[in-house]
Amino acid sequence: MNMIRLFGKPIRCNKSSQDKKTNEVGANLFIGNLEPEVDEKMLYDTFSAFGVLLFAKVMRDPDTGVSRGFGFISYDTFEASDAALAGMNGQFLCNRPISVSYAYKKETKGERHGSAAERLIAANRPKEGPGSGAPRAGGPATWGLLCLRCFFHFFFLGGFVRKWLLFLGIP
Repeated sequence: MNMIRLFGKPIRCNKSSQDKKTNEVGANLFIGNLEPEVDEKMLYDTFSAFGVLLFAKVMRDPDTGVSRGFGFISYDTFEASDAALAGMNGQFLCNRPISVSYAYKKETKGERHGSAAERLIAANRPKEGPGSGAPRAGGPATWGLLCLRCFFHFFFLGGFVRKWLLFLGIP
């Protein structure tokens, strides 16, 4: 949907700010000197070989939709972004050598992503997924919610709360 024209104006679709805050670790790279025919899919396919990409975006002119010759990508880890930086800087993409560097931060002047402080924060952030300590399906937190939900359903249906609790092994 991003940059599709509606009533002559391009639609811009972005993730909500809450999603961006939880997913990004700061492993954002600037990709410069892109050919006009390079799109998000080509950028994503090229750089996904180095790790899990959170997004790949080619910057375009809002009025014409023509590429501005640069883009941004974001990885889930600094190891992946470091590998992409080392492997792709100066390489040819569509017969043009591209430049790859850490992107400048929006909030600060002249400070780039990938600083030691950002890496330390990323290394200490809680992991998501298996083995992270987050509630899993079928785990104690899920059973607690299931029991509570079932309790209210049985209660309001005139129910069999005692039988349900006995079935779950709660005296």
